[in-house]
Amino acid sequence: MSEHKKPETAAALNARGMDYTAAERYDEAIAAFDRALDLEPDNAGIRYNRGEAYRRAGRSAQAQADLEAVLAAEGESADLLLALGLVAYEADEFDMAASRYERALVLKSDYPEAWNDLGVVEFRRGEYQRARKHFEKAVGLSPGYAEAWLNLADTYSELKMEREYREALAKGKALGARNEDEE
Repeated sequence: MSEHKKPETAAALNARGMDYTAAERYDEAIAAFDRALDLEPDNAGIRYNRGEAYRRAGRSAQAQADLEAVLAAEGESADLLLALGLVAYEADEFDMAASRYERALVLKSDYPEAWNDLGVVEFRRGEYQRARKHFEKAVGLSPGYAEAWLNLADTYSELKMEREYREALAKGKALGARNEDEE
């Protein structure tokens, strides 16, 4: 008796690709997304996921191409603009990254990740007062955001705000340890 295998669906391949991405198995993730896109070439969600796998694998040109295709097909969303900003940031294209994060904030002004990432760009530019405002906005919106607290601590350090530095660092480390315990 021969056993018939069900053909793989785009949804199943997408889910597998996401699992591989989470496990940092990027080549396998990209291969799964490629097969899913063979079945559903116009599926923007799968293309977005493949773009994220490309980004994490350090393949920024492919990541940008996939994310730009999603942008063209689906239009702007805060999450998509954040992802495009991150690709630009990782390529040291700070002006483009900042413009993507700023546009994300126009669409969703209470987006702590976009405030944080915009702060990182300003920090890298040496604009510590601007960075400070962005990180403070991020932690104000999301008090449990360990990464933003640590970024804020670094910024306070650059600004010679020693008391604030110690407080933000302690908060960021405590939250980071708690987040690791929850994983």
